[in-house]
Amino acid sequence: MSVDKFIRLNTALKLPDKVAEETIALSCEIAKDNKAVFVLDGIRFHPHITVYSPEYPEKNLDNVLKNTEEIAKSTEKVKLIFEQIDTKQGFIVVGFVFSSEIKRLHERVVEILNPLRESYLKGKYEASDYRMKLSQEKKENIIKYGYPGAMALYNPHLSIIRLEDEFLAEKVAETIKWNAVEFVVDELAVYAMGENGTCKKLVREFALR
Repeated sequence: MSVDKFIRLNTALKLPDKVAEETIALSCEIAKDNKAVFVLDGIRFHPHITVYSPEYPEKNLDNVLKNTEEIAKSTEKVKLIFEQIDTKQGFIVVGFVFSSEIKRLHERVVEILNPLRESYLKGKYEASDYRMKLSQEKKENIIKYGYPGAMALYNPHLSIIRLEDEFLAEKVAETIKWNAVEFVVDELAVYAMGENGTCKKLVREFALR
């Protein structure tokens, strides 16, 4: 009897080229003088805005891609509006307004793709020491969706870099000037994921209508 293999996939908003290039440049600039856990380069680590990133049985990869394509075909291009620069656990992130159009897209992606998890939970989510640190809402999301930041807890953001020193990350974040105050995303993509929430490989991209 074969044992299922699992893969973590991120259905995400793919940044316009100009915004992606500026984000990569900013990530590399920060890394020059600060020790980083990861640095965006567009090759090993891709800039992105997560929509939904659970783990699936590997056998369901084609269905994840097929369903994501169908969602993209019926979804209009999405406008992103800058809200703030924030930090958490060494991550420096760009936060965006949780608009009604982003909310609709997120909820639709979760509702359609969640069944393809077949209730599988990523290893760390099953560990009691990890889950003890989470709010009740996040614990419930893990059980329902395999991902703590889903539905009402979804937070549209772009991770620029993760520094080893959390205090330093806070200081660096205070100096950042984010130029892409408002832009339109016209592609939904599926990425294979690595550690620290990174997207290490673009699997497929789909145009929004």
